[in-house]
Amino acid sequence: MDVVLTFNISDKLLTECREIIGVNVSVDPEGNGDIQIVSTKYVPNQRTKMVQSIYGGIERLKLEKLPPDITVCTNPGAFKRSVSEHAFAMILSTIKKLNYHNIRTHRRIFKKEPEDTLYGKVIGILGYGGIGSQIARTAKVFGMKVIAYTRNQVEDPNVDSYAISIAKLISQSDILVILLPYTQKTKGLITTDALTMFNGNIIVNMSNADVVVKNDMLWYLKRYPEKYYLTDVWWGEPVIRDQIPDNCVLTPHIAGEVLSDFEDAVISACRNVKSYIDGDVRNAVDLTEYLM
Repeated sequence: MDVVLTFNISDKLLTECREIIGVNVSVDPEGNGDIQIVSTKYVPNQRTKMVQSIYGGIERLKLEKLPPDITVCTNPGAFKRSVSEHAFAMILSTIKKLNYHNIRTHRRIFKKEPEDTLYGKVIGILGYGGIGSQIARTAKVFGMKVIAYTRNQVEDPNVDSYAISIAKLISQSDILVILLPYTQKTKGLITTDALTMFNGNIIVNMSNADVVVKNDMLWYLKRYPEKYYLTDVWWGEPVIRDQIPDNCVLTPHIAGEVLSDFEDAVISACRNVKSYIDGDVRNAVDLTEYLM
C-alpha cells in the first residue's frame, strides 16, 4: 500500500512518516497513492481509498471531487497550541487595550486608566475538540470559568459545565470562542439572533468565517462599538473587500503558521493513517455533513 503526501516536507520528517506508518511513503503532488495525506489539496485519483487531512477540519479541500466511497479522516487537535496561543494573544491585547496604550504613549500621552482582567470571567467554547480543550487549560490558568458546547461531551477537569444549548452558551459567556467545523449545519449559524443573546464583550472566531453571517456581524459591531470581534478568518479571504470596523481585530489566517506545530500535525496524521492500515479507522467524517 502506497502513502503519498501532496505537499512538501523535509527529508527528516519524511523518514519519520515512513517509520510510523511502516509502508512506502513519498511526496507526490499528483496524489498517486492508495492513501493521500493532504493539507489544502486533494488530488482526484482512482487509486485513492483514504484521504487524511493534517488539519482538524476538511473545509479547505474541494469536497465535490471526493468519490462517495472514499474514507476521509480529520486530525483532531492539530495546531492546538499555536491556535490557542493566538486566540489568547488577541483576547489579552484587547482586554488590556495594548494597541490603544501603545499609540497614546508613542504620542507622549502617559496616562494611567483602569484595566480589566480575565480572572473570574466566563469563557464559552463553542465546539469543544482538541483546540477547545487547549483553550480551556489556558483559561483555567487565568482563573476563568469555562463552559462549553459540543455534541460529544467528555469528562474534563478544565470544563466547569457543559451548556445544554448554543443559545445558553452564548448568553452565559463573557468571552465567546468559536471553534466549530464548517458543515451544512454550522454554515451561517451565528446570526443577529445569536449575537443579540450575547451579554459579553469579546467574540473570537478561530474556525471559519462563514460560520458567522457577515452582514449580521458588521451590523452588530456598528450597533455595539464597545464590543469586539477578534478573528483569524475573513469572508472571501485572501481578498478583503469590506471596511473593517474599528472594534474588529483581524489577522490573516496565521494562527496555525508555526513550524513545530506543522510537524506535529503531520506526525499525528501519520499515526491516524497507521491505525487505518491496521483496520482501526479513527476520526472519519460523514461527507454528507460537509458537501455543499
